[in-house]
Amino acid sequence: MFHTESFMTDFDSSEAVFRSDARQLSKIMDLDEATPGAWSEQDLPAMLRHQLSAPLEFDLSSLEVKGAEVRARDKTLTAAAKERIKSFGDLLFHPEPPLVLLKLSKEFFKKRTQDCKKDSSEWKIAYLFYLLSILVAGTRAPKISALTHGDLLKGVKWALGQKWVNERTRALLAKARES
Repeated sequence: MFHTESFMTDFDSSEAVFRSDARQLSKIMDLDEATPGAWSEQDLPAMLRHQLSAPLEFDLSSLEVKGAEVRARDKTLTAAAKERIKSFGDLLFHPEPPLVLLKLSKEFFKKRTQDCKKDSSEWKIAYLFYLLSILVAGTRAPKISALTHGDLLKGVKWALGQKWVNERTRALLAKARES
């Protein structure tokens, strides 16, 4: 017979966390449509600050890639960390951010916009970072997105109209819009 008490006392949740990969942890911690209303408009400034300081490696390691792409992604993240690009803020505000990381960031946030309920707080943050990744890449490289110039301008107008977007991010959006 299976004894629940024995199982529960033998289970070490911290060990389970350390043995999980980023994708598994992301699913555990993900607050999406299964928890409607978990975040409100008042939470957006804190959510923005959090995402800017979020470790690139944790989020970008959760992207589903295959074969050689996994090694390339991991190598890129390791190289970025050596260059002190460890968070999304480090990446987006870097004077010469690696294009490969901007592409990974764009893909990560594109997926998040697809997974979140449109216009939810989570979607708004994901959409802002999706736009920022494209715009920052666009200042130094060919397009990394199929969005038209008009679509990007609409996105920038939307982002600049959000009261929760901080001044540093507004300046980045304005600079990208001028490029």
